[in-house]
This record gives sequence, C-alpha cells and structure tokens, in this order.
Amino acid sequence: MSSQQTPSSPHGPADIADEHGHGHSVAAWAGVAVCLLGFLILCLAVVFPSWTWGIVGGVVILASLVVAAVLARAGYGVKGADGKPVGASRPKR
Repeated sequence: MSSQQTPSSPHGPADIADEHGHGHSVAAWAGVAVCLLGFLILCLAVVFPSWTWGIVGGVVILASLVVAAVLARAGYGVKGADGKPVGASRPKR
C-alpha cells in the first residue's frame, strides 16, 4: 500500500474521524462522569468505613446507566432521536 492510499471499508474509504459507535457522545460521556463520581464515593466509603456512603456510591453508579440511557433516547447518543447515526458524511447502509 502506498502512502497515497487510505485503507478502505465496504462503505468506502475509512476515516477514523468519521467512524461512529465508539461512545463519543454526550450520553456516553455523561454516563461515565456520573459513574466515576459513584466510584469516588464508593472508594471513600472503603477508606473511611461507612455502609451508608457505600450504598450511596452504588446507587450513583447504577444511576449512571439511567443517565446515559435517558440522554441516548433524547438524541444525545451515537444515534439521534430518529435512530440514524449523527454526524456529517456518515456511510450510508
């Protein structure tokens, strides 16, 4: 393969910036941020032994799944509210 060619996929030339499905969305980032907060609370509950904070940390971790799902359904996920991939020049299937 020469330096002028780019790898191709069944949909045409591959462009890493154009790929979707890797979680680069507001919903994914918000879910991860809330989950990290839950793990921080849970870690502090282990360092400073507290069942109450341990339960709170676990609930926050579970809430991160809800946050990500709600935002994805609202159209902030990898797919828009209409179910189609968001972004410019996505490969058509």
